[in-house]
Amino acid sequence: MRSSFLVLTGAVVVAACSSSSSGSAPAPNPGPGEGGSDSGGSSGAAPPTPDGFIAATVGPGSSSPSTVCNLASVEPWLDVGTPTTTGKPVTVPDGGTQSGATVNVSCTVTASGSGFDVSLSIEQQGTEGSTVTITSQPGEGVVTLTGGHGITGVFQSGSFGTYRASDCTLAFTYAGSPVQAQPPIAAGRIWGHISCPAAQISGETTVGPDGGTQDIQCDAEADFLFEQCGQ
Repeated sequence: MRSSFLVLTGAVVVAACSSSSSGSAPAPNPGPGEGGSDSGGSSGAAPPTPDGFIAATVGPGSSSPSTVCNLASVEPWLDVGTPTTTGKPVTVPDGGTQSGATVNVSCTVTASGSGFDVSLSIEQQGTEGSTVTITSQPGEGVVTLTGGHGITGVFQSGSFGTYRASDCTLAFTYAGSPVQAQPPIAAGRIWGHISCPAAQISGETTVGPDGGTQDIQCDAEADFLFEQCGQ
């Protein structure tokens, strides 16, 4: 694993939210399927601290073979939190640590029309850290209970550079199976998978299978869970 972020719709986001409240403790984090998270606490209390999990990889894929991907093999890109075989994965709060490095989590999941707008960012700091950002076009509500298309994904690494795609798909799967919480998305939370099979490094090319110039592109994939997000 390489320490530190991926950016969707092209922005690396770092947000710190205070978990303290004035006078009363905030409500515990509800898991997916337990109802949407809200601001919690009494009037005037600070919003809850967002938390997240991600298991991201970038490398050759069926649409981006090694002939057009500059990575020889699939690289572990960003791992924050702990995967599980049953139930939801263990998340890390904004400002927490993973392998000794600070984690930054910023997210909003907002009802919009018949769906939701999402802006999700998670980063592990460090000179070789990584960031992943997932963003939908604001105001269009393209993420629904059946998934989403036209999602922007940005996978950034201090070691490998930045891969970006604006035609990613979002599905409600985890480790290849449907997520175990229903609904998988609600205002303030989302649990799913993003697939960007043709993520590109801007301005970099290679020799394609036909001998011509081909944009470098790799397959960027990530399971993720974000909770306690803004609405």
